Amino acid sequence: MTNAADAPQTGVPQFSLDAFSLAGRTAIVSGGSDGIGRMIAHGFAGAGANVVVSARGEEKIARVVEEIRGKGHEAIGVSADATDPDAARALAAAAVERFGQIDVLMNVVGGSQGPTFNRGPLLEITKQDFNEAFNVNVTSAFLCAQAVVPAMLERGKGVVINMASVGARDYRLPETGMSVYNMTKAAVMHLTRSMAKEWAPSIRVNCINAGHFITPRRARTEQPERRARSLAEIEIGRFGEPQDIAAAAVFIASDAGAFFNGSYLDLHGGT
Repeated sequence: MTNAADAPQTGVPQFSLDAFSLAGRTAIVSGGSDGIGRMIAHGFAGAGANVVVSARGEEKIARVVEEIRGKGHEAIGVSADATDPDAARALAAAAVERFGQIDVLMNVVGGSQGPTFNRGPLLEITKQDFNEAFNVNVTSAFLCAQAVVPAMLERGKGVVINMASVGARDYRLPETGMSVYNMTKAAVMHLTRSMAKEWAPSIRVNCINAGHFITPRRARTEQPERRARSLAEIEIGRFGEPQDIAAAAVFIASDAGAFFNGSYLDLHGGT
């Protein structure tokens, strides 16, 4: 007797673009008030999700929420410092209170510059710089996941997506002065794998490794010569745009990415 699992497959394979839908789901975007996070929030909303936009700046949060609602989608804003465990728990509670569930956590909080840490040679990095870089890029993702995942585990399903960098997986890519930043993003990659292993099969956890992307901060601060060098490294001849990451995030969060777990998606245009 032929086992059904061994039988040849017949007919036309079934696939629908509905697999990319997030209708009926709730997504938190930590760091969703500007740049890449703002576009991801719009991407999730456009795919049908209820969106919780979180960051520290209330004015920018309100702008994104208004934009999303103006397109006929559901969204709320929650001001929260993702590096504060109490604030992370309050964010999770606000999402459940408003929408009844949390299906997706997108950790976007982070950066290569901040109020106390900078891009500099290792011998010039202070302890405060070093600790702040890890606090913003690693601790924030850990605390938000720690606050959100219990509700996901209770329901038996959920998706966590972290943001890292292609520089985290290839030591040849970082430019001088980016060493600490790339250390933090390598830690995010390892954290992603640890989360995926520990919370499977209920929770899928993945990471997006971004290459050279143009963000509002980069547009304001980057020197033309450095930008030209970065562009020359990209094989498809353009910088990444926030919508490129938003599209990847929707894929990972949706049923289309149901077999994508404990993985890293490199978005660099060929570098």
